[in-house]
Amino acid sequence: MQDFFLFIIYSGITLNLLLIFLVINRFRKQFSNQILVYILICLLVLFLTYASSYIQSDTIGAIILPFGAIIYIALGSLLLNYIQAIYSKITIQKVIKDLIPFFIGLLAFTLPSYIFKIPTNEQGFNYSTLIYIIPFLGSIYFIYCLYNCYRTLKKYRTTLKKNYSFTKNIDLKWFSIWVNGLIALLIIDMICGGILIAYPSLQLVLFINLLYLTGLIWYMGYYGLNQSQVFLITQEVEKTKTKLHRQSPTLIQSDEFLDLEKKLKELFENRQLFKQQNLTLRETADALEISDKKLSNFINQYLKTSFYDYVNSYRIQNFKESIRKDDSNQLTLLAIAFDSGFNSKATFNRVFKNSEGITPLQYKKSIEKGIIASNESI
Repeated sequence: MQDFFLFIIYSGITLNLLLIFLVINRFRKQFSNQILVYILICLLVLFLTYASSYIQSDTIGAIILPFGAIIYIALGSLLLNYIQAIYSKITIQKVIKDLIPFFIGLLAFTLPSYIFKIPTNEQGFNYSTLIYIIPFLGSIYFIYCLYNCYRTLKKYRTTLKKNYSFTKNIDLKWFSIWVNGLIALLIIDMICGGILIAYPSLQLVLFINLLYLTGLIWYMGYYGLNQSQVFLITQEVEKTKTKLHRQSPTLIQSDEFLDLEKKLKELFENRQLFKQQNLTLRETADALEISDKKLSNFINQYLKTSFYDYVNSYRIQNFKESIRKDDSNQLTLLAIAFDSGFNSKATFNRVFKNSEGITPLQYKKSIEKGIIASNESI
């Protein structure tokens, strides 16, 4: 059993160091990668904190534990800055400013832990309270940062739907999984911490944290080696940067409304622009010979929808029409979906289910059985 523990420990440490090395190679290309290096270092410190009970080294434990107790403070701040740095300009000054709570914890907890080896020093000042209070406050701050990460992601995805007809590979889903994984880690950490406080002899519960964190690091390693958008900002995300800031609405006069609506319908119904899989708001605006701001305002304010939903509504209609014309006898449902403009099976199924309330396959079977009325509006 001890050999298995050591394997988990050393594999986690090795992979973490490998990820740090991979990101450092891209240090000069993107500031967000520099932040990612610090995130991985925080995870390494956290990992070593859990592993210190199994690594036969008092030196490692003495050095790592005081840092590990407050590392959540730095981790939360860096995660928030990382997601912000992906699509907006983040300066090193802002990162340092947001790390002030960590520096406070460093001065109030970590340094005294190095100076005074026991909870109470010679002057009689008791540090035992800090052993619980500061890490607890750090966990609260970590939760606050993760909450802001969710808010930032929600804002980002809302902007995507205003400017793109697709979100595959640019919706930062991998980052959401990271955040969810870290929330689960914090919960596990709190549960195991509570068990240790009640039963100090049950040091084995730390292995639960260690095993879970190893899996999380392996997951990050998978994306690092197979998904370029983790370490490299994709071209589509880069293009979206300038669109994520608040845009003042461009007023459209009443006499322009009907004309623009007519041109947009002609563009989609006759020229079938929606079949272009990676269609963007800017490309549509260029085809209409208007600014993207004006088109965005028109779709959002007057049509009461997003560009993403507007385009995909035409794609669903085209798919349904193809099914009703028996095109599905020659083509698979996925082939028809791709021909209609969708570029992802998952996206197609999700959008269709949200729109129609049933799956594409259920819709096809309903057509074959004559359940859906023949005069359904296409």
